[in-house]
Amino acid sequence: MRKAIIIILAAAALALCGCAAMRVTPEERAAMEAKIQENLDNRTFYIDVDQMNPRRGISRHVSNYSLEVDGDNLISSLPYVGQAWNLPYGGGKGMNFESKISEYIESYPKADRRQITLATNNGEDSFVFIITVFTSGKADIEVRSRNRESISYYGEVDPDRKPQSER
Repeated sequence: MRKAIIIILAAAALALCGCAAMRVTPEERAAMEAKIQENLDNRTFYIDVDQMNPRRGISRHVSNYSLEVDGDNLISSLPYVGQAWNLPYGGGKGMNFESKISEYIESYPKADRRQITLATNNGEDSFVFIITVFTSGKADIEVRSRNRESISYYGEVDPDRKPQSER
């Protein structure tokens, strides 16, 4: 019994040490926030998506999905779950496409966030992406489509990821 308590306390101590080592200093946080804002100002940002929230059903954790804005290009690599009304046989491109941005509108609904509304057409469907980026780097993406149910995604802006044109 005594050994079990010692092992549990040792594990808790190691976990606390690990958490302390991962803390970000205020200077590092400010530098990261400044880099995110610079990327948003330049219209070259990359959002690493880790959760999707379909209109019907449950929210799901996902990995290896992203949304990238590179100047006037949008590169969408997102999963889709939901009802579709008018699509090509086999489902078409879905939410995996690259297209030109036809409309780009920025607003600041609150002091800690920036909202970007993008409109695009991938040849099969018209989309409106409403992206809310918080100063912490967290991002919410709502996608509205002409031929599909709307869907939301959650993720984080990667301030160090280079746009596709520079890779």
